[in-house]
This record gives sequence, C-alpha cells and structure tokens, in this order.
Amino acid sequence: MQQARALRIGVLVVLVGLRGQLPAETPFATRVIDYSPAPGQWVNDPDFNDPTAALGRPHAGGFARPDHSSLVSLGGFGGSVTLAFDHTVLDDPLNRFGMDAIVFSNAFWVGGNPNRHWAECATIEISLDINENGLADDPWYLIPGSHIADPVAQFAVVTWDDDVGDATYPPDLAVWIPPDYAGTWTTQAYELPYDLFGSQVVVVNPSGDPDREGIFGYAEYSPTLVLGDLDGDNVSDNPDIAPEDFYTIPDNPLTVGIAPGSGGGDAFDIAWATDPSTGESADLPGFDFIRLTTAVNAVDAGSEMGEKSAEIDAVADAAPDPFGDCDSDDDIDLVDIAGLQKCFAASETAGVECDRFDCEPDGYVDLQDAAALVDRLTGPR
Repeated sequence: MQQARALRIGVLVVLVGLRGQLPAETPFATRVIDYSPAPGQWVNDPDFNDPTAALGRPHAGGFARPDHSSLVSLGGFGGSVTLAFDHTVLDDPLNRFGMDAIVFSNAFWVGGNPNRHWAECATIEISLDINENGLADDPWYLIPGSHIADPVAQFAVVTWDDDVGDATYPPDLAVWIPPDYAGTWTTQAYELPYDLFGSQVVVVNPSGDPDREGIFGYAEYSPTLVLGDLDGDNVSDNPDIAPEDFYTIPDNPLTVGIAPGSGGGDAFDIAWATDPSTGESADLPGFDFIRLTTAVNAVDAGSEMGEKSAEIDAVADAAPDPFGDCDSDDDIDLVDIAGLQKCFAASETAGVECDRFDCEPDGYVDLQDAAALVDRLTGPR
C-alpha cells in the first residue's frame, strides 16, 4: 500500500508539472469513446440520441426546470456513454470541498424543494490512461456513492430483445429499440435500490435531516444552475461569466441545496473510487475517461415516465479553489502561512493580495480564515 501511494504521489507530481507545459485545455469532456444506449423512449429521437451533446459546456434552465437543448439519453438500465478529456483530471486537494469533477444533467427540484428531486440516476466510473494509448482499455473503477455498499451483489444484467410481441424480454414498443440493435442482447450496471430510486419519478432525500444530503456520488441527481446564478435564486447575477469559470466550481454534494458560487451538477471526489471487485480504494491520481450508466431498473411503457433513463449534458474538471494559495504554485505551504500572517486582521481596505485569505469572504482575515487555511495545508509539491 505504501508503494502504491508513493507511485500515486509521483504520478500526481509529474502530471501537475506537465500541466503548465501543455497547450490550453478545456475543462469539459472533448471526445466520445462509446455510446451504448439501452432501450428507452428517447433513444430514437435525434434531439436525444447524439452522444456529442454531452461534450463541451452544460446548458441549464435552473433548479425549477431543465434545459433540454443539449442532452444525450442513456436509455434504460445499463445504457451508457463513455467520454474522454483532453487532459488528465487530477485528484486535487485544493479543489473546493475536495471535489474533482462534476457531471451535469437535466435533474431538477420538484416544486423548488431541494429535498425532492426529479432524478434518473446513473453510476459514475473512471479510468486512468495508464498505457497512454488514448483508449479506454485500462482498469475501470467505481464511484460507489451513497447507495452501492456491495458492488458485487448489486451488479445486475438485464436481457432485451426486439420481439415486442413476446413479453419475455422488454421493451414492449418498437420505437424504444436503439438504432441498429436486433435480436437479443444484454446490458449491465451496478443497480441502485428500486424502492428509493425507481419506485416513483420523484426521489426524496432519505437522510431525515433537511440540511444533510442522503444521496450523493451519482449523475443526474442535482440541477444545473442558470449561467451566472451566483446565489442560487434562479436569476443570473453575472450573465457574462464564462461557462469555463462558472461550471467548474463544484457544489458540496453532502449538503442540501447548491453552495453559493457553484453552477450545480453532481460533483465527486476521485478519492471515492474503488475497485468494484474487492471494494478497496483505487488510489488513483486522476482519470482520463468517465463512463456514466443508467443504474435504475424501472421500465413501464404504459406510464408517462416510461423508464428511468439518465440524460447527460456535460462533464467538467473542477477548478482548484484559489483560497490560501497566495503565490499560485498549486500548493498550500509555509509561504502561504507567511502570507496570511501579513494579512491577518486586515480589513476591507487591504489590498488584493489579501483576498485569497478571506474565506467567507467578509472583508477581514481572521482566526476563522486561519483555521480554514490550516485545514488545506498540503506542503510543497
């Protein structure tokens, strides 16, 4: 384990070092590796079956209603899309809330209540391009989230066929069969509990605490805010902000609602990744590929819902939080502690050099800011 951790740290150092030498990167996924939809009501609709819709920036209608202009439907259980970045997304301790990437979708809050989600959740898997061949052929690791306690036991396979007259296998409608699919085939996924995720359209926060989120670590659970909505009121405060700046600020997935300044979506920490066969930590320094898979097995061709099928809008590499990094060297070390000492007890009249030490911000650098800085100490890289 110590050797693996040393290797991980070494790779992270190399990747961070290379980051400044590479051409400008986009924080959003740039390439489709694979699109394998399961049957569903949208998989033959050209507005929802183009996987390139999941590339680039998200498009949002806010927490009350989604924007459907840039979505790809994964179809029912086991339908998936695999995307790639033009760089390695790093497990960066300086990211806000420790979150490293964000998945955007068309989830929204029912009646504006952040404890009631219109959600069709998908699992998240990631892979690092260890052999550097640009192909997603290295091991895959699962973000188990809040409700996959035993990946082996929750792994399920569903059989489909194109014979809609035979009730043995779904679907019951020919229009649900994905293009170029025929005969009998299977899809597979780590299945989320039906009672919570599939028994009704609305997914209710199970924590019992109105401020603590009981579901996290999955795609299509949290809404995407309108571009520039900095305080989560569904009104843009800064419509001119670049999507690359707004939709790379992660929310805290462990608390209800969307943290001010974040564009929403479902953020996750690379450190959550596990080997699904053993449950052991993947200990990844980062990832190049991400696979999103509908994880709820709920099909009802006779209902308005039809099937639980995740729709994906975009995936982003989270931006590091500049708080405390006064010299912009991507670490928090003694140089930054010295910078805080110079700004300590500074008021709003202090220069911009003290802005990075004002965590709240409230115009003052005080003991609360000092404590927050100590929590982020990484040491020099």
